[in-house]
Amino acid sequence: MSRYTSEQTAYSSLKKKYVPLWKLDTNTVTFTHFDSDTQTEESKTYNTDFIRYHLHFSDSHCPDRIRRLVNDGRIVPYLDDMERKVSEAISRQVELWKQTGSCYQKALLSGDAEKILGLENCFVYMAREAVFECMVYI
Repeated sequence: MSRYTSEQTAYSSLKKKYVPLWKLDTNTVTFTHFDSDTQTEESKTYNTDFIRYHLHFSDSHCPDRIRRLVNDGRIVPYLDDMERKVSEAISRQVELWKQTGSCYQKALLSGDAEKILGLENCFVYMAREAVFECMVYI
């Protein structure tokens, strides 16, 4: 996909040139920050599929938003917040279905571990589908 870099730069004595303070590579889902005081680069790679999906979707539908977040150095808090909120939304929905699903409740009462696990996996995939539509592909 794309690599976004901030307009702000700092001189890297190691590379002997000016480098962007912030970079985001949507292929590797990696954010890099160059600290001009310590002359070091710090990287953070996101491993959740929904962050990757969101970045690829945003890259093709609203690249200006990503460019602005990278340029302002706010992409990490933005992605961290999204990662937390999406995970919490999926968990909340799964718990709701576990509490209200009659098939799940019957499986719990009968102690059918295989059915319980199968239903929990089904709930996770159903929740992901609904949550992704509302929170990831925006």
